[in-house]
Amino acid sequence: MYSFTKPIKKPYFKEDTKLWLVFIFISTFLYVTFSLFLLIKAYFYSKNTNDLAKEEITLKEKIIKLQKEKENILLQKELYENITVKNSVIKDSVKNLLNLVPDPITLNKFLFSKNKLIIYGITPTKDVYNLLMLPPLESIFQSTKTEFIQLSNGWFKFKSINTLKSENENTFN
Repeated sequence: MYSFTKPIKKPYFKEDTKLWLVFIFISTFLYVTFSLFLLIKAYFYSKNTNDLAKEEITLKEKIIKLQKEKENILLQKELYENITVKNSVIKDSVKNLLNLVPDPITLNKFLFSKNKLIIYGITPTKDVYNLLMLPPLESIFQSTKTEFIQLSNGWFKFKSINTLKSENENTFN
């Protein structure tokens, strides 16, 4: 048969269908793009989480190390304060001891230990030592023993060993 009109090619898709397919492709593309974006973000978040976990472990180790250093510093500070207090107590004790020494008696040397004080010196007579030096020592110390050696000029060299009373033990420690 013959037609008076020229045949027109029939399109595969109508205009409405083309529009509908374009919207489907766009939405699928957006969906895939968004899911890829989420996957990439999840990967970076997990990587950051791992990095932060490692950093947290190192920071905890540093905190433990710093706490140990802090404890060490506090112990050193306490030790320093104890030494300072003990030094000032010993300094005051030595000053008080030297104030006890009467003018006629000369001290050559004195030694402190934990519970003892040993004094070496020279006195004109035993009586001067016994009257002027012995009573203050006996009031401070529990026991006092003195040895005298007579010198060629008539004076006496003495060595006094004094043991500390228990209540004043902290004074010379």
